[in-house]
Amino acid sequence: MENRKPTFKVFIAKGENAYSTTRDVLKRIDLDIEKLKNKRILLKPNSGRLVSERLGINTNPDVVAAVIDFFLESGIKDLAIGESPILGVKALEALEKCGIARVATERKIPLIDLDNHGSLIVKIPHKKIIDHLKICQKIKEFDFIVSIPVMKTHMHTQVSLGLKNMKGCLFKREKVKLHQLPFSRTIPPPAKPLDMAIADMSKVLMPDLTVIDGSIGQEGLGPSAGQARFVGLIIASRHCLAADWIASRLMGLNPRSIHHLQLAIKETGQDINDDTLLPEPKDFLKWKVIFKRPPEKISLQFKNVIVEDKDACSACLSSTLMFLQRYYKDFADYLTPQFPLRMAVGKGIGKQTEDTLLIGNCTIKQKDKGIFIKGCPPVASQIKLGLDKLIKKKSDL
Repeated sequence: MENRKPTFKVFIAKGENAYSTTRDVLKRIDLDIEKLKNKRILLKPNSGRLVSERLGINTNPDVVAAVIDFFLESGIKDLAIGESPILGVKALEALEKCGIARVATERKIPLIDLDNHGSLIVKIPHKKIIDHLKICQKIKEFDFIVSIPVMKTHMHTQVSLGLKNMKGCLFKREKVKLHQLPFSRTIPPPAKPLDMAIADMSKVLMPDLTVIDGSIGQEGLGPSAGQARFVGLIIASRHCLAADWIASRLMGLNPRSIHHLQLAIKETGQDINDDTLLPEPKDFLKWKVIFKRPPEKISLQFKNVIVEDKDACSACLSSTLMFLQRYYKDFADYLTPQFPLRMAVGKGIGKQTEDTLLIGNCTIKQKDKGIFIKGCPPVASQIKLGLDKLIKKKSDL
Protein backbone atom coordinates (compact mmCIF):
# COMPACT_ATOMS: atom_id res chain seq x y z
CA MET A 1 0.00 0.00 0.00
CA GLU A 2 1.31 3.47 -0.91
CA ASN A 3 2.26 5.67 2.05
CA ARG A 4 0.48 8.98 1.79
CA LYS A 5 1.86 12.15 3.26
CA PRO A 6 -0.26 13.84 5.93
CA THR A 7 -2.22 16.87 4.77
CA PHE A 8 -2.91 20.09 6.61
CA LYS A 9 -5.95 22.14 5.66
CA VAL A 10 -5.77 25.93 5.82
CA PHE A 11 -8.70 28.18 4.97
CA ILE A 12 -8.28 31.72 3.64
CA ALA A 13 -10.80 34.47 2.90
CA LYS A 14 -10.51 38.06 1.78
CA GLY A 15 -12.93 40.94 2.29
CA GLU A 16 -13.25 44.50 3.55
CA ASN A 17 -15.50 43.56 6.46
CA ALA A 18 -13.42 41.75 9.09
CA TYR A 19 -16.45 40.25 10.87
CA SER A 20 -18.06 38.69 7.80
CA THR A 21 -14.71 37.55 6.38
CA THR A 22 -13.92 35.73 9.63
CA ARG A 23 -17.35 34.09 9.63
CA ASP A 24 -16.76 33.01 6.03
CA VAL A 25 -13.56 31.19 7.02
CA LEU A 26 -14.95 29.57 10.16
CA LYS A 27 -17.99 28.06 8.46
CA ARG A 28 -15.60 26.07 6.23
CA ILE A 29 -13.30 24.75 8.92
CA ASP A 30 -13.40 21.10 10.01
CA LEU A 31 -14.42 21.19 13.69
CA ASP A 32 -16.28 18.48 15.59
CA ILE A 33 -18.88 20.79 17.11
CA GLU A 34 -20.64 18.06 19.09
CA LYS A 35 -17.46 17.18 20.97
CA LEU A 36 -16.73 20.83 21.65
CA LYS A 37 -20.10 21.41 23.31
CA ASN A 38 -18.76 19.81 26.49
CA LYS A 39 -15.43 21.63 26.39
CA ARG A 40 -14.15 24.84 27.98
CA ILE A 41 -12.78 27.10 25.26
CA LEU A 42 -10.26 29.91 25.73
CA LEU A 43 -9.87 32.61 23.10
CA LYS A 44 -6.35 34.04 23.16
CA PRO A 45 -6.18 37.26 21.11
CA ASN A 46 -3.06 39.35 20.63
CA SER A 47 -3.89 42.16 23.04
CA GLY A 48 -0.74 42.64 25.07
CA ARG A 49 -0.31 46.39 24.57
CA LEU A 50 -2.30 49.36 25.81
CA VAL A 51 -3.27 50.81 22.43
CA SER A 52 -6.46 51.66 20.56
CA GLU A 53 -8.15 49.29 18.15
CA ARG A 54 -7.45 48.82 14.46
CA LEU A 55 -3.79 49.84 14.54
CA GLY A 56 -2.47 46.45 13.47
CA ILE A 57 -1.02 45.93 16.96
CA ASN A 58 -3.81 44.19 18.88
CA THR A 59 -6.37 41.82 17.38
CA ASN A 60 -9.28 43.52 15.63
CA PRO A 61 -12.34 43.28 17.96
CA ASP A 62 -14.54 42.48 14.94
CA VAL A 63 -12.51 39.31 14.36
CA VAL A 64 -12.88 38.30 18.02
CA ALA A 65 -16.63 39.04 17.83
CA ALA A 66 -16.93 36.76 14.80
CA VAL A 67 -15.11 33.92 16.57
CA ILE A 68 -17.34 34.29 19.65
CA ASP A 69 -20.53 34.33 17.56
CA PHE A 70 -19.42 31.28 15.59
CA PHE A 71 -19.09 29.25 18.80
CA LEU A 72 -22.23 30.63 20.44
CA GLU A 73 -24.37 29.94 17.37
CA SER A 74 -22.93 26.42 17.26
CA GLY A 75 -24.29 25.82 20.75
CA ILE A 76 -20.95 26.19 22.54
CA LYS A 77 -21.41 28.41 25.58
CA ASP A 78 -18.41 27.88 27.85
CA LEU A 79 -16.11 30.54 26.39
CA ALA A 80 -13.64 33.00 27.90
CA ILE A 81 -11.06 35.48 26.65
CA GLY A 82 -7.65 35.49 28.35
CA GLU A 83 -4.40 37.42 28.06
CA SER A 84 -1.06 37.87 29.78
CA PRO A 85 0.32 41.13 28.32
CA ILE A 86 3.82 42.59 28.23
CA LEU A 87 5.22 43.81 31.53
CA GLY A 88 3.80 47.15 32.62
CA VAL A 89 0.43 46.54 30.96
CA LYS A 90 -2.68 45.24 32.72
CA ALA A 91 -4.63 42.71 30.69
CA LEU A 92 -8.12 44.03 31.37
CA GLU A 93 -7.09 47.60 30.58
CA ALA A 94 -5.53 46.51 27.29
CA LEU A 95 -8.63 44.49 26.36
CA GLU A 96 -10.78 47.52 27.14
CA LYS A 97 -8.61 49.94 25.18
CA CYS A 98 -8.50 47.83 22.02
CA GLY A 99 -12.25 47.16 21.92
CA ILE A 100 -12.19 43.44 22.71
CA ALA A 101 -13.76 43.97 26.14
CA ARG A 102 -16.68 45.74 24.46
CA VAL A 103 -17.56 42.85 22.13
CA ALA A 104 -17.05 40.34 24.96
CA THR A 105 -19.32 42.25 27.35
CA GLU A 106 -22.03 42.53 24.71
CA ARG A 107 -21.98 38.74 24.42
CA LYS A 108 -21.53 38.07 28.15
CA ILE A 109 -18.14 36.43 27.67
CA PRO A 110 -15.81 36.65 30.71
CA LEU A 111 -12.40 38.33 30.45
CA ILE A 112 -9.45 36.82 32.31
CA ASP A 113 -6.19 38.43 33.34
CA LEU A 114 -4.14 35.25 33.13
CA ASP A 115 -1.46 36.68 35.42
CA ASN A 116 -3.91 36.97 38.33
CA HIS A 117 -4.37 33.24 38.84
CA GLY A 118 -0.92 31.95 39.65
CA SER A 119 1.61 29.98 37.66
CA LEU A 120 2.48 26.40 36.86
CA ILE A 121 5.89 24.94 35.99
CA VAL A 122 5.76 22.76 32.88
CA LYS A 123 8.75 20.66 31.82
CA ILE A 124 9.74 20.71 28.15
CA PRO A 125 10.04 17.20 26.67
CA HIS A 126 13.24 16.63 24.69
CA LYS A 127 14.24 20.23 25.29
CA LYS A 128 16.84 21.96 23.17
CA ILE A 129 17.39 25.22 25.07
CA ILE A 130 14.88 25.52 27.95
CA ASP A 131 14.14 22.84 30.55
CA HIS A 132 10.82 24.23 31.69
CA LEU A 133 8.42 27.14 31.33
CA LYS A 134 6.32 28.97 33.86
CA ILE A 135 2.86 29.22 32.32
CA CYS A 136 -0.31 30.87 33.55
CA GLN A 137 -2.06 28.24 35.65
CA LYS A 138 -5.51 29.25 34.40
CA ILE A 139 -4.63 27.83 30.97
CA LYS A 140 -4.92 24.29 32.33
CA GLU A 141 -8.60 24.82 33.13
CA PHE A 142 -9.44 24.95 29.43
CA ASP A 143 -9.81 22.07 27.00
CA PHE A 144 -9.49 23.95 23.72
CA ILE A 145 -7.43 27.06 22.95
CA VAL A 146 -7.97 29.39 20.01
CA SER A 147 -5.02 31.60 19.08
CA ILE A 148 -6.19 34.82 17.38
CA PRO A 149 -3.04 36.75 16.46
CA VAL A 150 -2.49 39.73 14.18
CA MET A 151 -0.59 39.25 10.91
CA LYS A 152 2.62 41.12 11.78
CA THR A 153 6.30 41.32 11.04
CA HIS A 154 8.57 41.13 14.07
CA MET A 155 11.97 42.70 14.77
CA HIS A 156 13.38 39.49 16.27
CA THR A 157 11.48 36.59 14.69
CA GLN A 158 10.51 38.02 11.27
CA VAL A 159 6.83 37.29 11.91
CA SER A 160 4.46 37.20 14.86
CA LEU A 161 1.60 34.82 14.10
CA GLY A 162 -0.31 31.93 15.68
CA LEU A 163 2.53 30.20 17.48
CA LYS A 164 4.30 33.29 18.78
CA ASN A 165 0.96 34.60 20.08
CA MET A 166 1.04 31.73 22.57
CA LYS A 167 3.85 33.52 24.42
CA GLY A 168 0.94 35.44 25.94
CA CYS A 169 0.19 32.30 27.97
CA LEU A 170 3.52 32.54 29.77
CA PHE A 171 3.39 33.95 33.28
CA LYS A 172 4.51 37.56 33.77
CA ARG A 173 8.31 37.90 33.34
CA GLU A 174 8.65 34.46 31.76
CA LYS A 175 8.02 36.12 28.38
CA VAL A 176 11.16 38.25 28.82
CA LYS A 177 13.22 35.18 29.76
CA LEU A 178 12.92 33.85 26.23
CA HIS A 179 14.71 36.97 24.93
CA GLN A 180 17.67 36.61 27.28
CA LEU A 181 18.86 33.06 26.73
CA PRO A 182 22.55 32.41 26.04
CA PHE A 183 23.79 31.00 22.75
CA SER A 184 23.64 27.22 22.51
CA ARG A 185 25.37 24.80 20.15
CA THR A 186 22.01 23.05 19.72
CA ILE A 187 20.74 26.00 17.66
CA PRO A 188 21.42 25.69 13.94
CA PRO A 189 22.65 29.05 12.56
CA PRO A 190 21.40 31.59 11.63
CA ALA A 191 18.60 30.90 14.13
CA LYS A 192 18.72 32.67 17.51
CA PRO A 193 18.11 31.39 21.04
CA LEU A 194 14.66 33.05 20.92
CA ASP A 195 13.75 30.98 17.85
CA MET A 196 14.72 27.75 19.59
CA ALA A 197 12.89 28.81 22.75
CA ILE A 198 9.67 29.34 20.79
CA ALA A 199 10.15 25.92 19.20
CA ASP A 200 10.56 24.38 22.66
CA MET A 201 7.45 26.27 23.80
CA SER A 202 5.47 24.77 20.92
CA LYS A 203 5.71 21.34 22.59
CA VAL A 204 3.63 22.50 25.56
CA LEU A 205 1.65 25.49 24.24
CA MET A 206 0.18 24.64 20.85
CA PRO A 207 -3.30 26.04 20.14
CA ASP A 208 -6.12 23.78 18.94
CA LEU A 209 -7.37 26.33 16.43
CA THR A 210 -5.61 29.33 14.90
CA VAL A 211 -7.45 32.29 13.39
CA ILE A 212 -4.98 34.83 12.01
CA ASP A 213 -6.30 38.38 11.84
CA GLY A 214 -5.00 39.88 8.62
CA SER A 215 -7.78 42.45 8.40
CA ILE A 216 -5.29 45.15 9.40
CA GLY A 217 -1.76 43.82 9.70
CA GLN A 218 1.48 45.50 10.69
CA GLU A 219 4.66 45.76 8.64
CA GLY A 220 8.13 47.10 9.34
CA LEU A 221 9.32 47.21 12.93
CA GLY A 222 6.63 45.03 14.50
CA PRO A 223 5.24 43.86 16.80
CA SER A 224 4.18 47.34 17.96
CA ALA A 225 6.30 50.05 16.33
CA GLY A 226 5.63 49.28 12.67
CA GLN A 227 3.05 50.64 10.26
CA ALA A 228 -0.54 49.46 9.99
CA ARG A 229 -1.34 47.80 6.66
CA PHE A 230 -4.85 47.01 5.41
CA VAL A 231 -4.79 43.49 4.02
CA GLY A 232 -8.35 42.21 4.43
CA LEU A 233 -7.35 38.57 4.97
CA ILE A 234 -8.38 35.98 7.55
CA ILE A 235 -6.58 32.63 7.79
CA ALA A 236 -7.74 29.69 9.89
CA SER A 237 -6.58 26.14 10.52
CA ARG A 238 -6.66 23.38 13.10
CA HIS A 239 -2.90 23.25 12.52
CA CYS A 240 -1.16 26.33 13.89
CA LEU A 241 2.14 25.86 12.08
CA ALA A 242 0.33 25.31 8.79
CA ALA A 243 -1.61 28.55 9.30
CA ASP A 244 1.65 30.38 10.06
CA TRP A 245 3.23 28.91 6.93
CA ILE A 246 0.42 30.17 4.68
CA ALA A 247 0.32 33.56 6.41
CA SER A 248 4.06 33.97 5.88
CA ARG A 249 3.68 33.27 2.17
CA LEU A 250 0.84 35.79 1.95
CA MET A 251 3.15 38.37 3.56
CA GLY A 252 5.71 37.78 0.83
CA LEU A 253 8.06 35.83 3.10
CA ASN A 254 9.63 32.41 2.61
CA PRO A 255 8.43 30.16 5.46
CA ARG A 256 11.63 28.16 5.19
CA SER A 257 13.61 31.23 6.29
CA ILE A 258 11.47 31.83 9.40
CA HIS A 259 13.62 30.03 11.92
CA HIS A 260 11.23 29.58 14.85
CA LEU A 261 8.62 28.15 12.45
CA GLN A 262 11.06 25.69 10.88
CA LEU A 263 12.44 24.64 14.26
CA ALA A 264 8.93 24.12 15.66
CA ILE A 265 7.96 22.02 12.64
CA LYS A 266 11.01 19.85 13.25
CA GLU A 267 10.55 19.63 17.02
CA THR A 268 6.84 18.75 16.81
CA GLY A 269 7.45 16.20 14.07
CA GLN A 270 4.88 17.67 11.70
CA ASP A 271 5.67 17.30 8.00
CA ILE A 272 4.49 20.77 7.00
CA ASN A 273 5.61 22.11 3.63
CA ASP A 274 4.14 23.26 0.34
CA ASP A 275 3.48 19.64 -0.69
CA THR A 276 1.51 18.65 2.41
CA LEU A 277 -0.59 21.81 2.75
CA LEU A 278 -4.13 21.99 1.40
CA PRO A 279 -4.96 25.70 1.14
CA GLU A 280 -8.50 26.70 0.28
CA PRO A 281 -8.67 28.40 -2.16
CA LYS A 282 -5.72 26.81 -3.95
CA ASP A 283 -4.92 30.08 -5.74
CA PHE A 284 -4.59 31.93 -2.43
CA LEU A 285 -1.36 33.64 -3.55
CA LYS A 286 -3.43 35.96 -5.70
CA TRP A 287 -3.96 37.82 -2.41
CA LYS A 288 -0.27 38.08 -1.54
CA VAL A 289 0.84 41.44 -0.09
CA ILE A 290 4.54 42.22 0.26
CA PHE A 291 5.10 43.34 3.86
CA LYS A 292 7.98 45.71 4.60
CA ARG A 293 10.65 43.87 6.58
CA PRO A 294 11.94 45.05 9.96
CA PRO A 295 15.21 46.99 9.65
CA GLU A 296 18.29 45.07 10.79
CA LYS A 297 19.27 47.94 13.11
CA ILE A 298 17.14 50.77 14.48
CA SER A 299 20.00 53.24 14.09
CA LEU A 300 20.07 52.76 10.32
CA GLN A 301 16.91 54.87 10.11
CA PHE A 302 18.29 57.77 12.17
CA LYS A 303 21.46 59.63 11.25
CA ASN A 304 24.01 60.04 14.07
CA VAL A 305 22.08 57.72 16.42
CA ILE A 306 23.83 54.58 17.72
CA VAL A 307 21.66 51.92 19.36
CA GLU A 308 23.31 48.91 20.99
CA ASP A 309 20.79 46.09 21.27
CA LYS A 310 21.83 42.93 23.09
CA ASP A 311 19.32 40.46 24.58
CA ALA A 312 16.59 43.12 24.54
CA CYS A 313 12.91 42.26 24.39
CA SER A 314 10.64 43.76 21.74
CA ALA A 315 8.88 45.96 24.32
CA CYS A 316 11.94 48.08 25.15
CA LEU A 317 13.04 48.15 21.52
CA SER A 318 9.59 49.34 20.49
CA SER A 319 9.72 52.12 23.10
CA THR A 320 13.15 53.14 21.80
CA LEU A 321 11.87 53.35 18.24
CA MET A 322 8.73 55.24 19.27
CA PHE A 323 10.89 57.76 21.09
CA LEU A 324 13.05 58.28 18.00
CA GLN A 325 10.05 58.51 15.68
CA ARG A 326 8.36 61.06 17.91
CA TYR A 327 11.27 63.27 19.00
CA TYR A 328 14.19 62.76 16.58
CA LYS A 329 13.38 65.84 14.48
CA ASP A 330 13.54 67.98 17.63
CA PHE A 331 17.18 67.18 18.38
CA ALA A 332 18.60 65.83 15.08
CA ASP A 333 20.33 69.13 14.19
CA TYR A 334 22.43 68.91 17.35
CA LEU A 335 23.89 65.49 16.47
CA THR A 336 27.11 64.93 14.53
CA PRO A 337 29.28 61.88 13.73
CA GLN A 338 31.66 63.08 16.46
CA PHE A 339 28.81 63.60 18.98
CA PRO A 340 26.06 61.07 18.23
CA LEU A 341 23.19 60.05 20.49
CA ARG A 342 24.11 56.73 22.11
CA MET A 343 21.42 54.39 23.40
CA ALA A 344 21.73 50.91 24.90
CA VAL A 345 18.93 48.36 25.30
CA GLY A 346 19.00 44.86 26.78
CA LYS A 347 20.56 42.77 29.50
CA GLY A 348 23.62 41.80 27.49
CA ILE A 349 24.95 45.23 26.52
CA GLY A 350 28.67 45.94 26.88
CA LYS A 351 30.31 48.57 29.06
CA GLN A 352 28.75 51.97 28.44
CA THR A 353 29.90 55.58 28.70
CA GLU A 354 28.41 58.47 30.67
CA ASP A 355 26.72 59.93 27.59
CA THR A 356 24.61 56.81 26.91
CA LEU A 357 20.86 56.55 27.48
CA LEU A 358 20.31 53.20 29.23
CA ILE A 359 16.83 52.04 28.25
CA GLY A 360 14.83 49.85 30.64
CA ASN A 361 15.34 47.91 33.84
CA CYS A 362 17.61 45.32 32.21
CA THR A 363 20.35 47.98 31.98
CA ILE A 364 20.22 48.83 35.69
CA LYS A 365 23.63 47.30 36.45
CA GLN A 366 25.19 50.16 34.52
CA LYS A 367 23.01 52.94 35.90
CA ASP A 368 26.09 54.73 37.25
CA LYS A 369 27.71 54.68 33.81
CA GLY A 370 25.11 56.67 31.87
CA ILE A 371 21.57 58.08 32.05
CA PHE A 372 19.36 55.25 33.33
CA ILE A 373 15.70 55.29 32.22
CA LYS A 374 13.67 53.06 34.52
CA GLY A 375 10.79 50.97 33.20
CA CYS A 376 9.82 47.56 31.84
CA PRO A 377 9.45 49.02 29.35
CA PRO A 378 9.75 52.80 29.77
CA VAL A 379 7.52 54.89 27.52
CA ALA A 380 8.81 57.32 24.92
CA SER A 381 8.16 60.37 27.10
CA GLN A 382 10.34 58.88 29.88
CA ILE A 383 13.18 58.42 27.41
CA LYS A 384 12.72 62.05 26.33
CA LEU A 385 13.14 63.14 29.95
CA GLY A 386 16.36 61.13 30.08
CA LEU A 387 17.57 62.88 26.94
CA ASP A 388 16.74 66.28 28.45
CA LYS A 389 18.78 65.30 31.50
CA LEU A 390 21.69 64.29 29.26
CA ILE A 391 21.54 67.58 27.30
CA LYS A 392 21.52 69.56 30.55
CA LYS A 393 24.43 67.52 31.86
CA LYS A 394 26.47 68.29 28.72
CA SER A 395 25.57 71.98 28.76
CA ASP A 396 26.77 72.28 32.38
CA LEU A 397 30.22 70.95 31.49
